[in-house]
Amino acid sequence: YKIYDMYEFGLSKIKPSISFKPSKTPSICNQPLLLFQGDAFETDTKMSEVKSLFLDMYSHQAQKKLNLAGVEHVIVLTAHGGKIAFRHYGIALKKSGGKVPRIELEELGPSFDMELRRERLPAAELAKEANKMPKQVQKQAKMKKNLERNALGETTGRVHMQKQTFDEFQTRKMKGLKRGRDKALEAKAEGEQAKRTRLDSDDADES
Repeated sequence: YKIYDMYEFGLSKIKPSISFKPSKTPSICNQPLLLFQGDAFETDTKMSEVKSLFLDMYSHQAQKKLNLAGVEHVIVLTAHGGKIAFRHYGIALKKSGGKVPRIELEELGPSFDMELRRERLPAAELAKEANKMPKQVQKQAKMKKNLERNALGETTGRVHMQKQTFDEFQTRKMKGLKRGRDKALEAKAEGEQAKRTRLDSDDADES
């Protein structure tokens, strides 16, 4: 293992969680949203690395879809004047009269300001090695349409077919059904044989 980067922060205006009395606390293991405010997170190299640090700390990845019912709290990081304000809020969804609910925030704590004192940014070669895409991921990116790889590494695919008529499907002939069919055919044959016997006896009587 190699140390990618290191940061030292000085904290001020500290308020622990016990200083707040929220009406509701987030569920256990519920991941918070991360909100970064301030141009410094995009324009300053050090702040951009700090942003990546927090994203890695909370194991966050970009999501295409979001279930609002599962969003319970948010961590707001605001960069201003060389410091970063850390605030933690609970999220309450209220009725708004429309499809999008009205959101109310309630501070949960902890709350503090961070000042970056010392840092060791990653070397260029180490950053290149860390951001290198594994061959398996590259192979998945080049996979054909409708193919994907699940968490177990198995390749799965989707097949699109036209509408099928189930009445025309050839089903498997079961022995139980076959015996019933054979009995029906035997009964039909016996009935036809009895009918022919009656016709032959009637012809004999007439002669």
